[in-house]
Amino acid sequence: MSGRPAAVVGGGIGGLAAAIALRRAGWLVTVFERAPEPRPLGAGLSVWPNGVRALRALGLDAVVDAPGVPRVSGALRTAAGSVLGEFDPAAIEGRFGQPLIGLHRADLQRALLAALGEATLELGAEVVGTDAQGVRLAGGAEREAQLIVGADGIRSTVRAGLIGDGEPLDSGIVAARGVVSSQAAVPAGEWWGPGTVAGLLPLSRGRVYWYMAGRGDLDAADVERRARAFGEPLPRLIAETDPAAVLRHELLDRDPLEQWRRGAATLLGDAAHPMLPFLGQGACAALEDAVALGASLSDGVEVGEGLAAYERARIAPTTILVRRSRTAAKAALAPAPLRALRNLLVRLAPEGARLRQLDPILGRA
Repeated sequence: MSGRPAAVVGGGIGGLAAAIALRRAGWLVTVFERAPEPRPLGAGLSVWPNGVRALRALGLDAVVDAPGVPRVSGALRTAAGSVLGEFDPAAIEGRFGQPLIGLHRADLQRALLAALGEATLELGAEVVGTDAQGVRLAGGAEREAQLIVGADGIRSTVRAGLIGDGEPLDSGIVAARGVVSSQAAVPAGEWWGPGTVAGLLPLSRGRVYWYMAGRGDLDAADVERRARAFGEPLPRLIAETDPAAVLRHELLDRDPLEQWRRGAATLLGDAAHPMLPFLGQGACAALEDAVALGASLSDGVEVGEGLAAYERARIAPTTILVRRSRTAAKAALAPAPLRALRNLLVRLAPEGARLRQLDPILGRA
């Protein structure tokens, strides 16, 4: 395959999607991943209509339309199960043109790997720096690239070289997550409890993704204790999850930037705009970044011009996502004096108004 050489640093969802988009735009792409083998981090993903549109733009319709991939609702409930608000799946698809679906992160990563085509994935290749000629690998090797995309996560090496803004911001919130098989159907959605938020997302092949977030350690004992406040099926699903498969993460983000690029290098996904997960938009935003990057750098467009166009397309909407994700975290984990008022306001909002609030995030059909 001929084309200008591009280096994508990071082989996660954003990096693989960027490689696919750039290859389709005519670039000769190499993905550098420091892990010795592909390892999907995380568990389940809520892929909202904007993320589904991006998958289709990347040629991954088969992922969205695979048998058993659930179309889910966006129900919001109190810990006791009282419904505060609910999005009908048909209403979501009707307004935004695509469904809200549940995917296992590993399934999506496998599909992205299969779609890479002639792009190259180099495993065990740690990028330690970049310059005008390309990337430098641990061990001293250098690789030429006319375009460098940092998709290497929240503690991005590429970002450190381009921006140098230090460590990400610690929200003080911790999340625990897991996937478990369940023979019985489970309700999808999110539950707001006292100081804790929890959620369930059906996945294909009888699997269920669960998550919990709050302040504190959220070790195994704490997760089980907090789950009892929500009632079944959450405590049962957590108890049935292999403890070794439960993920625990401190939730971090960064303040939005006004510019991501320097020279022929730019950022994408969590390297560019890490956000708290309270809107379920991290992976969706990375997929949208990838599509916009490919569109901005197609047909021999000069790199600087293309990267400027990419930023014009993506910095404003991702800035909104970072800020609204912080607001959503405050709402979900509101202190006791504010919970009753919060619940009342959510209950009083008609479904149409709740859907309209999603327009700037998901985009109208």
